Amino acid sequence: MIDIMDLIILQRILNIYSWLAACIIMVFMAAIALFYQKKFGKPTFFYFYIVPIIVLIIPAIQLYPFFTIEAESIEFVGSFISFAASYFLYRKMVDVK
Repeated sequence: MIDIMDLIILQRILNIYSWLAACIIMVFMAAIALFYQKKFGKPTFFYFYIVPIIVLIIPAIQLYPFFTIEAESIEFVGSFISFAASYFLYRKMVDVK
């Protein structure tokens, strides 16, 4: 029989894993932005991609307890910044004005 504590631990592990995976994706996005800037000479501001990486690491290292309003708001801000950075890079790469 599965204990409730086992499910809570599993949920925390999956939560940490998902935010670390998002951080790794943002590292790849920064690498793509750097490559695009070097290859085509268009400024992509790749160094700003460190901001969503840091913001996404905060919930993963549990500075705030899971499922509190602070942790959820930090996760939302990190997700929003990641989306904005990805959208900016997309628009820069396809020359959308």
